[in-house]
Amino acid sequence: MSPIIKHKDISRIVFPAFLLSSGFFWAQQTVTDSAKVQTKEIDEVVIIAYGTQKKGEVTGAVGKVDTKSFKDRPIARVDQALTGQIAGVKTRSTTGKPGEPLEVRVRGTASISANNSPVYVVDGMVVDDIANIAPDDVQSIDVLKDAASTAMYGSRGSNGVVIVTTKRGTSGKPSFSFSQYYGVQTIEKKLDIMTTDEFIDYVTEATNKKWVALNPATNKASDSYEVRARYFNLANTYDYNLANINYMLDPRWGTNKVASIDWQDAFYRPAAIQSYQLGVQGGSKNVKYAVSAGYFDQEGLAINTGFRRFNLSAAVDINLSDKWKMGISLRPSYSQSYGETVDGKDNLAHKMLSMVPIAENSAGLYTNFWRNTQYRWAGSTQSPIGLMENTTNDTNEFRLLSSLYMSYDILPGLNFKLSGGATNNFNLNNGYIPTFNLITNIPGQVSIASRRTVNYNRYLGEALLNYKKTFGDHSVAAIAGYSAENYRVTSQYNRNKGFANDDLKTFNFTQSASVLNSEYTASEWMLVSMFGRVNYDYKKRYMLSASIRRDGSSRFGWNNLWGTFAAFGGAWNVSQEDFLKDSSWLSNMKFRYSWGENGNNSIGEYRAFGTLAGGNYSFGGALSNGLIPNTIPNPDLTWEKTQSSDFGFELGLFNRIDFTADYYIKKTNDLLLQQPIPSVTGYNTIWKNVGSVQNRGLELELTTKNFTGEFRWNTSANIAFNNNEVLALGADNAPIYTGFSSSTNIIQVGKELNSFYLYKAIGVLSSADIANAGVAKTSGAIAGDVKYFDFNGDGVINENDRHIVGGPTPDYYWGFTNNFSYKSFDLSVFFQGQQGGNSYALLGRAIDRPGMGTLNNAMGNWANRWQSDENPGDGKTPRLDGTTGSLLDTRWLYDASYIQLKNITVGYNFSQDLMSKLNISNLRIYVSLENVWRKDNYYGGYNPESVQSDGTDYGAYPNAKVYMMGLNFNF
Repeated sequence: MSPIIKHKDISRIVFPAFLLSSGFFWAQQTVTDSAKVQTKEIDEVVIIAYGTQKKGEVTGAVGKVDTKSFKDRPIARVDQALTGQIAGVKTRSTTGKPGEPLEVRVRGTASISANNSPVYVVDGMVVDDIANIAPDDVQSIDVLKDAASTAMYGSRGSNGVVIVTTKRGTSGKPSFSFSQYYGVQTIEKKLDIMTTDEFIDYVTEATNKKWVALNPATNKASDSYEVRARYFNLANTYDYNLANINYMLDPRWGTNKVASIDWQDAFYRPAAIQSYQLGVQGGSKNVKYAVSAGYFDQEGLAINTGFRRFNLSAAVDINLSDKWKMGISLRPSYSQSYGETVDGKDNLAHKMLSMVPIAENSAGLYTNFWRNTQYRWAGSTQSPIGLMENTTNDTNEFRLLSSLYMSYDILPGLNFKLSGGATNNFNLNNGYIPTFNLITNIPGQVSIASRRTVNYNRYLGEALLNYKKTFGDHSVAAIAGYSAENYRVTSQYNRNKGFANDDLKTFNFTQSASVLNSEYTASEWMLVSMFGRVNYDYKKRYMLSASIRRDGSSRFGWNNLWGTFAAFGGAWNVSQEDFLKDSSWLSNMKFRYSWGENGNNSIGEYRAFGTLAGGNYSFGGALSNGLIPNTIPNPDLTWEKTQSSDFGFELGLFNRIDFTADYYIKKTNDLLLQQPIPSVTGYNTIWKNVGSVQNRGLELELTTKNFTGEFRWNTSANIAFNNNEVLALGADNAPIYTGFSSSTNIIQVGKELNSFYLYKAIGVLSSADIANAGVAKTSGAIAGDVKYFDFNGDGVINENDRHIVGGPTPDYYWGFTNNFSYKSFDLSVFFQGQQGGNSYALLGRAIDRPGMGTLNNAMGNWANRWQSDENPGDGKTPRLDGTTGSLLDTRWLYDASYIQLKNITVGYNFSQDLMSKLNISNLRIYVSLENVWRKDNYYGGYNPESVQSDGTDYGAYPNAKVYMMGLNFNF
């Protein structure tokens, strides 16, 4: 597919804006106090691993999210704040379902089987998820991108580190803050599905073709319904449904008098979103505290779906003496996610979109009392509205994130700190399908209930020794530490059927007729680590950093339990040289280089060990239960290792322009892969370390202060380019087939991960093509079938003509924000997008049902299908037939480029004079619009971002446009 957004189009929009905004500084007044300017630039504090550093001293690549960029946006999770804010950090909303996490990638995808997500650190504690952190509680978000920055996290740092720092107490009288917003969500985009009239034409053609094919000698397309009924010897047309023949026979088709329905309008609805957050901070010289409470509620666009969260936060820091300090924080939260599964293969969005666009209360033999009942003679007869309203799928989760620390100043500059933390999650899911069968609604059908409980507990203990000392022009900072972490998860699942009373549902498990599933699982792993780092600088001009970490993980074989990961970095702050230090125009200039190695142990537990599974065998006719070998052990299984080099350049001019550029090379070796082995071993696969992947990229960031007077205008922009390549896949470099049915994607040396491996569709075969022996065709092809590109040139279309036609990795992605303020008014406009890459719309393909019959609805392009050489339609959509076009081809492959106006916020700050009379320090009201506008070329799904890591999309929950109002005030 040709992209609708060319590279030059992006340039016309983005880069002139860069130049325009940066050019304004030339028209501004000259900065006179250059010393203050430079101090301000280089003294900004950033969060690094196990500590903080001034920006001018950092030798690695660290990105920072301005909390102002998301404080007035309707986001439920902190990871949503990363979108479009930092070069090299790519987020993707794989589903619009409320409360679901984003997919986050830092500098590309490096692993095939292991986890590619960054590690999250909240107030110094490593966590798996940040779902229970309210965005209003966040003080700062920093992202460590290169190995020199992440090496202190060792085996968990290969995919980057996201450090979230929450608000802590301050000295002084209590300061209260309150924030609230309320909004309405609407569906961002509807898919183009055939209308009722288009579908009637579509199914009439299909019915007539099949009718004629029954007996070509006597049957004609113009035959009446009565003639067809007599052919089957049916008493009346309504009995036709019982004949189990794959045709429709209803007199109303001939008159177009049917009850039409737009299932998307019925299935999706305007939905409310609201948030309330109250906090207080204060304290004395020796005791400081911060307490907050919040409530978030987001109805889903799909009926009967949604997410709500209650969260509390309490943090206390105490100076026990001049040398002793301690602190404690507790963050409990309770969340509810409800509603049937909408997105994914054969789930409700898929079913709803393919429903015949007709609904009625009575159809054929059965009487259906669900609202918006599906037409009885369609291929699918379950009402999606009935399913959503009368089934149960609710998840309740309690989370507790707690931490405690105590520190002691041994000597000036020497500090010892002990800290511990725990993450405790309890998750309960209840599911229920009622007694009334949703196809026929006949009482007495089997009902099914399920109940799953998951207990997740993670404990972390650390001991840190910090040393900081300045010797004249020399400064040294060192840290040494020990860490131990334990993780345990247990799960219990029950699924029963045959309940006598729908009202009791899952609470009445003992009364069910039979048990379908009953299982209990448990897993556990441990990680112990020793680490150290030394930072040195001379006159803030020359900086050196070196770190090392040794990790031991229970996930690996006994021959490779331990891994050692080292890194170093250096920087030259040119702007601190004597010949530039007093410059009036240069506020910062720094060159950086870093190299390091990280590991990755993010695979499932027990992959290196032989496991057992349940089995049975007949001894003398009696069945005996026992255990049998299930997986083969590999004592040599070890860490994935990622080596990364980073070349950085920072430039600040006139305290108005800040520019950062980073070029990186990131190579991952010893990939963790599950490989097939000969069946004579008694096993099918074994986990091994095989192959390598490389990511290379360029990241650019620019911030400018265009106007600084009464009218203020600031701009921030970032863009990132990444090239992904598979370098090796073992001794024979055999390709790996992945994706849908292991057929849509390929992992091949020399290509990007998960390249699309498809037949290339180039149009529709005409009668002349069929007659021309020189035109390659599939076996048995006729006019109107899909025309394919003969890749190997042998004149026949077969498996050998599949080839790589694209991949999921974009050429580049970007974010662009402008902030304006004038007197009491402010305006923020945020764009983001990507160029290049592909998405494969498995949802669109499934709706089109290639090779699977024609009784369901299909994508709107089928209204322009091929019908004859004289009426070829759009030249891309083939003839209507239930047996053609089933190959995995490029008809559903789309360019994934898009431009999105992500957010517009307009605010007003009430005057301080008025607020002081009301004892309010600040009051602001605002209007915000989220997901305002998007330009893309994605026809087969809701959103080109809503894809899995391999670029395939099987029906994601659509994103929402949000229109909201809110207020913030402090008192």
